[in-house]
Amino acid sequence: MIAITNIFGKNQTTIPKEVRKRLGLEKNMIIEWDVNEKNEAILRFRKKYTKEHCDSFFNRIDEIKKEMDQGNKVKVDVEAVLKKEGL
Repeated sequence: MIAITNIFGKNQTTIPKEVRKRLGLEKNMIIEWDVNEKNEAILRFRKKYTKEHCDSFFNRIDEIKKEMDQGNKVKVDVEAVLKKEGL
């Protein structure tokens, strides 16, 4: 066990620093919550995309479509595209 936290008013808690560091969590990330058949909580963390992120990605759609029209398989990795764009 890395840490223990409490649930406070309005059902809020804090993600401990050790956990944030180990998982590479940043401010404004989104937490997706799920519960499995054993009633265990499953959390997934993802970045929250801004309008600039979306604009940058969708500006590449024509380039991706052209590759696909030529019969090429295209793997679209949103994170890689945004990193390449400096976002």
